[in-house]
Formats: sequence, C-alpha cells, structure tokens
Amino acid sequence: MAVLFFILFMTSCRQNDPFIGRWTVERVHVEFDETKATPEMVRQYGELEKGNILEINEDSVLTFVSGGDTLQGHCSLQKQNLYFEGNLFGRYANDIIETQTATPLGKVIVNYRKDTN
Repeated sequence: MAVLFFILFMTSCRQNDPFIGRWTVERVHVEFDETKATPEMVRQYGELEKGNILEINEDSVLTFVSGGDTLQGHCSLQKQNLYFEGNLFGRYANDIIETQTATPLGKVIVNYRKDTN
C-alpha cells in the first residue's frame, strides 16, 4: 500500500509542469431545467462562476477560489483526470481543465485555461 501511495504522489501535479500556475475561467455553460430556473438565474449563476480561480503549485497543492471562498488541498493528475483530495475535480484536454457540477437545478460546466500573464 505504501508503494502505491508513493507512486501516486510521484505522479502528482507537481511533476506536470503545464499544470503549475494560475488558471482562470475561459467559458461557463449553465444547463438548468427551464421549469426550475429563470433566464436571469442562469445568467447570475454563470457570472458568479466566471470569477473562479485555480492555482496549482509545485507541491501539488490546488487552491480553488470562488466568490470569496477558498478551498485548498492536494491534487493529482491521472491520465486526463484531475483529482482534488482524492475526488474527481475535472478533466484535462487540449490545455483546458473542465469541471462539471450537478445542482438541483441542473448542470454547470466550467472551462479553465492557464493564465499566461
């Protein structure tokens, strides 16, 4: 078991240099049930998501900032899946991290692109 943990640790975000850095929202797609949400609710939810930020450092620590709240924990990349504290957080493809969140109203898809500034 210790060997497996070591292998997972060694394949974490810190070894994938393209992941180290600050990621900002490039696109938000809100798929809410039209019978449960007004167009204004959809717009407001999308606007809130646009302020999200991901920061990944060399120690495999991912900091997620959303609406003034901050979550911080360890991340790992396994194939195209990005895990945060052992839970699937998103998928990586074509230089984009895509997250999907299910809510009682529907689904929210957020695409993050690495900030190059």
